[in-house]
Amino acid sequence: MKKKIIGILVCVMLMAVIPAAAGLQVDTEPQEETTGLLKQRIVMRGLVLNPHTTLGGKFAFIGIRVHYTAIGIQGVQRGVLHLQRIVLPDTPKGLITNGYMIVSFRGDIDSII
Repeated sequence: MKKKIIGILVCVMLMAVIPAAAGLQVDTEPQEETTGLLKQRIVMRGLVLNPHTTLGGKFAFIGIRVHYTAIGIQGVQRGVLHLQRIVLPDTPKGLITNGYMIVSFRGDIDSII
């Protein structure tokens, strides 16, 4: 009887510890912070697959053909991204479906490409 109670207590402790340990992920990469004035306004549109939020809270998708326009103090930069996984540093605002997206957000285009 004692072994059964100890076994139940161990199971209950493991059921409480495992989810808590899974949520304790530490981000070890240094994050470069720029002020709001130096960030570019980026507009993206195009064909995408599998839009989702990663475990770190960033937005990611597979871009089949994505056009981007980055507007900042350096000027306007335009380009096209073909068949690559794209992770956005900030949460985008706009229309996102599993086939097409048109979004806008603040960030640095060099961290995306």
